[in-house]
Amino acid sequence: MIFSITIFFSFRQIMLSQEDENVKDVITGVTNRLNVESAVLTKATVYQALSPTYTPSDTEVEEDFDQRNLLIGPSGNYEDTLYAEMSAEGVVVRIYSPTSRLLFESKPSDVSFEPKSKLTVNLIDINGKEGISGIAPIYSSQNGILIGYLHVTNALQDYHDMSDQIISAVFLIGVFALLFSGVTGFLLASRFLKPIKNMTSTMNDIRKDTQSQSRIPVSDTNDELAYLSTVFNDMLDKMQQYIEQQKQFVEDVSHELRTPVAVMEGHLKLLNRWGKEDPEILDESLLASLQEVGRMKTLVQEMLDLSRAEQVEIHYKNEKTPIKQVVHQNYNNFKMIHPDFVFNLDDDVDEEIYVSIYRHHLEQILIILLDNAVKYSTDRNEVHLSIASDDKFVHVAIQDFGEGMTPEDADKIFNRFYRVDKARSRHKGGNGLGLSIAKELLLGYKGNISVDSVLNHGSIFRITLPIYKETDDVNEK
Repeated sequence: MIFSITIFFSFRQIMLSQEDENVKDVITGVTNRLNVESAVLTKATVYQALSPTYTPSDTEVEEDFDQRNLLIGPSGNYEDTLYAEMSAEGVVVRIYSPTSRLLFESKPSDVSFEPKSKLTVNLIDINGKEGISGIAPIYSSQNGILIGYLHVTNALQDYHDMSDQIISAVFLIGVFALLFSGVTGFLLASRFLKPIKNMTSTMNDIRKDTQSQSRIPVSDTNDELAYLSTVFNDMLDKMQQYIEQQKQFVEDVSHELRTPVAVMEGHLKLLNRWGKEDPEILDESLLASLQEVGRMKTLVQEMLDLSRAEQVEIHYKNEKTPIKQVVHQNYNNFKMIHPDFVFNLDDDVDEEIYVSIYRHHLEQILIILLDNAVKYSTDRNEVHLSIASDDKFVHVAIQDFGEGMTPEDADKIFNRFYRVDKARSRHKGGNGLGLSIAKELLLGYKGNISVDSVLNHGSIFRITLPIYKETDDVNEK
């Protein structure tokens, strides 16, 4: 619309300037034909100067002055440009004597005349519309005496007709543009807002049911909304994962606490009935209850460790730890704690390497694996520990020569509360959470853990951690 209005006013100004030049051209042409006279102008001299075809006698001019046919020849055609401009629609040429007496009028007109000492062109009102008035004095070219005045008016008929046409065109184009932009805008808005509507619908589904599997459909447009939908779905997946972990935590704790609570309840009932009077039963029940309380404390602590292990991406981003130092430290600690075992360390890393993990968590993983290697060893009290690296990862392996396990058990060993031999594992004090904690920690740091085992011949646990790079810190900033 702004463009159309700008074009309209630009065209108006151009046409108005052109009409102004046309008036000046008529004034110049008529003045040049009349200023050859040396005396005051008369009707006859004006008629003779402006007539294109014939020259009537003075009597004819005085007695039969036909203004309407003055400029038109017998054939009805105009013979030069000046006559064409003078006879254009809306153009009126009037000649006055020095005393302002009308000598000639090409067409009837009621526009007032006021003598001017020099050429003057102004915008005036003609029948309620804009017009142009040009007034110029006529001087004799022979003696320089004022011999009359020329008054040219232009009602700008073509100008107003063209303006009306342009206004109509602008209006029609504007209406069409509004309709087109409205329809196009509606279609574009519907297309662009569809992902947002899907997002709102998905939010409502999640609000009604936190376990809902509703997700935002991701389009293949590869734009910001598609990226937003992907990120939003990832966020929902993580939220649901945390909810599932919390639910699993409660279920696991409830399941594992059932046995020690039942044992303690049985001993307390026994004491309540008749065991209080028997010191031997009293001591046995108290000892068993204290053992179960200790097991519950250990279980709760391990469950808390497991819960924290599932959230390392949130709380421990961009941590780094020297792998050689930590491995050597735990190797020396276990040599001191278990002097009856033989520990061998095979270190193929020449210089210190930093890995992407929190130091306490790396120590916790190594302690879990080394403790299991000692705990499940049988006749051969020997543990092998090795460390190696490649361009991207550090690899640590811990091997024992103990009980080992079947392939079926090896596939489930990292599940929560899973024990290869539940009776023997409970006797050794395990809750079946150590390897689950180690796996969750490693997964949180983009690492991995695996096991190779042969029943009655031992197991090899292998862990992999990504090497820390300083560019990770720079990118994060």
